Formats: sequence, structure tokens, C-alpha cells
Amino acid sequence: IKQKIFNHVQFLIFMKKMQLFMAIFIVSIMIFSVIGFVYTSPDNNNQNSLDYKGFKFVLNQNNKYQIDINGNTFIFDYNPNDLSNIDVPEFNLEGDKYYLIVNYSDVDSNLEYSLGKLGYTLNLLGLRPVLACDNEQNCQENLPVKNCNSNSFYFKKSNLNKVYIDDKCIVIEGDTIGMSKSVDKINLNLINVE
Repeated sequence: IKQKIFNHVQFLIFMKKMQLFMAIFIVSIMIFSVIGFVYTSPDNNNQNSLDYKGFKFVLNQNNKYQIDINGNTFIFDYNPNDLSNIDVPEFNLEGDKYYLIVNYSDVDSNLEYSLGKLGYTLNLLGLRPVLACDNEQNCQENLPVKNCNSNSFYFKKSNLNKVYIDDKCIVIEGDTIGMSKSVDKINLNLINVE
């Protein structure tokens, strides 16, 4: 019986180690994917670039539009001309930290990507993005629970695509594609291209 218990304990320890390994492996893949997108050198052929409001965007090998401003490379999924129908209210960023608020039960890979895109741009601008939950249900232990009383970008899944201001939140509401396009439009505003 002791041998059976010992084997079971060893199995549980092995499973915990595997879970930790898989978590680290997945996070590493996500980080290196973003780094790969950012540091892929663009093709400088004129047919792969466009001029938007006096700024040159280059379509890189990953079919992402990139622009270099003050030594920083900003990445966009969509041609800036295709975002003209998205209305983003005027806003000013105050403070050096912004919460990226989500309902954690809505988080999937697409939402994580949109959060990462906005977080990347905020980082390049010297602002600290902090992931937060809008409620305690399904929220990870280490994440704060925040609302629109804090400087935030609030991601809400919805069938209606729109961006609006609610107290100290810039609310990004929509489906997967709508949110991704809205983040690109917000990022254009953040880097003063819009």
C-alpha cells in the first residue's frame, strides 16, 4: 500500500511539473510570436507601402502594417484607410498606468491578442498596462478587480462595435474583428497619426 501511495504521489508531482512546463511553454510561444511580428524586417518595395496622412506604413512579411516613429516600431493588423468608419472619441491619457479591464470569462485567444496589441503600444509610449478583471467571478487570484473609476481601457464582448468613454474608461465594445479594428484605430490616435 505504501508503494501504491508513493507511486500516486510521484505521479501527482510529475503532473504538476508538466502543467508548469506547459504553461511556461505556451507563454514563451506567445512572447516569441509577438517579438517575431515586431522584429520582422519589412519589405521596402514601394508596392508594399502606403502613405497615410503623411506617414509611411510598410506591409511586412507577416501581412502586418508597421510604422517606425522615433525608433519605435508600431504594428497594425489593418490598413489605416480601412479604419476610417470607426469613431473614437477624443481622449487624453493621464498618469503612467492604465488598466486593461476584461470580464475574465470572456477571455479567449482573440481577446488576448487585442489586449496584447494595445498593451504593446502603451508600453512603447512609456505607459504601464495592467491586466484587470471587471468582477471577481472567474478572475485569476493575482489580478486586481477594477471599474471605470480608474484610468482604463475596458474590453467588452458585444454584437455592437463601438468605442466610447465611460467615466475614466475608454470602452472598446464589439466582436473579435470589431475589437481588433478598434484597437488599431485607438493605437493610431495614441501615436498621433490619426
